[in-house]
Amino acid sequence: MNTEYVATGLMTGILWMPFFNIGLGMSPVVLGGILMFLRFWEAVIDPFMGNLSDNTRTRIGRRRPYLFVGAAITALLYPLFWYMPSSLSDIGKIVYLSIAGVAFFTAFTVWSIPYYGMQLELTPNYDERTRLTGWMTFFSKLSYLAGGWLLSSVMLIGMVVSGKTPEHASGWLEQQALTLLQPLIVLFPVGSQSEKPIVVGMQILCPFIALGILLFGLLPALFVQERYYATEASFQKKESFWQSIQESIQCRPLWSLNAAAFFLLMGTSSVATLGQYVNFYYASQGDLALGTWIAGWKGTLVVLVGVSTIPLFIWLGERFDKRTIVLYMLTCCMLGHLTNYFLMTPEHPYWQILSGTFESCSLSAVWIFLPSMKADVADWDELHTSRRREGAINAFHYWFIKMSLTLSMGLGGLLLAWSGFDSRHSVQPEIVTHRMFHIYLILPLLFWGVALLATWRYPITRSQATETRQQLEARRGKL
Repeated sequence: MNTEYVATGLMTGILWMPFFNIGLGMSPVVLGGILMFLRFWEAVIDPFMGNLSDNTRTRIGRRRPYLFVGAAITALLYPLFWYMPSSLSDIGKIVYLSIAGVAFFTAFTVWSIPYYGMQLELTPNYDERTRLTGWMTFFSKLSYLAGGWLLSSVMLIGMVVSGKTPEHASGWLEQQALTLLQPLIVLFPVGSQSEKPIVVGMQILCPFIALGILLFGLLPALFVQERYYATEASFQKKESFWQSIQESIQCRPLWSLNAAAFFLLMGTSSVATLGQYVNFYYASQGDLALGTWIAGWKGTLVVLVGVSTIPLFIWLGERFDKRTIVLYMLTCCMLGHLTNYFLMTPEHPYWQILSGTFESCSLSAVWIFLPSMKADVADWDELHTSRRREGAINAFHYWFIKMSLTLSMGLGGLLLAWSGFDSRHSVQPEIVTHRMFHIYLILPLLFWGVALLATWRYPITRSQATETRQQLEARRGKL
């Protein structure tokens, strides 16, 4: 399972705006600003964690001690967001979410940077790196399947507990939910029945998500060994933080991946929340239960198609350069997104499942290859620095990812406010929903176009990666 998606992806991409804006009535601009601050904080501390991870020397390796500590503290802090005291003032809520967020994202960075640094050293083979990320994608899809139904489950549970009839649930399903929920209500009291269903439902489910973070976060610490630590990394000289930053800046191939990931995420994340609201208020005409139901089925189809196409993408990656496949998949993603113009309509709200599936599967194919390409960059870096610096390389790369998320979170809140959306109204004016839809349709294409250009400039081909590996093995032997 994808621990990052369970811990932070669900929170920032699916739950944050609906819970705090629709559920608690907080301003989308304020919420976007808080997420900007938290993602910026992550971007600041990532390089320090990467350097610390590279310089750590313990009996069990450089990365694994941090995986244990980070997973445990992240899981412990997760419920803080969803049990925010209702008595707080507007300013108090901002302060509370900011402090809780800094603690949570710091703990998660302790886990995530060593984890992704470890990923870069699992295999030295050009094609095996793609197969590895293919398997990681396969298990990540299981997380996305759960994520696709999460908001629908939150709404259903919240409506049942609040004594409201779920419009899109059968009588049998209601009775089963009521039976299952009775012990949960006793164990996890959720407060006033007058609270909105999304608030009630999330307060019941969040302890189980925290348990998932703990279990999935501990798996790599328990079962994954570090390839280069015993024979090379444990003997290499430690490098200072600023030396680490300087060498990462001088790693030329990494800049192409940094730019590609930055604009790829800007195109996806800046309209992620807006896409939810377009589904809820444009295609589903304000029917939140219908919107979450559609999102659940779309997530399911995305997972099924995505899993079934992983072998195809790996097969293509073994016959062409990784850059070539990424270029084609980015183009397909943009074409898939454009089909929303015809398929995401109030007349046929379910048709958006088709365009969303085509777009998401093309995009997920890109993320099969980018980590594999980053591992090739780590070899290029070792050739030029004579050190294994996976932690520093990954942290520098993730600095751009976190800055992209920082800007896109703030931009997402601004876009929602600029569209004229008002959470006090269950049905939005037509001018508002159409403005939301056109922003959602056009903005990602601009960002993804820049990502396409950055990928085109990526310099490492299959033959160059093979030559680099041969030079490294001639210098320090096979590892």
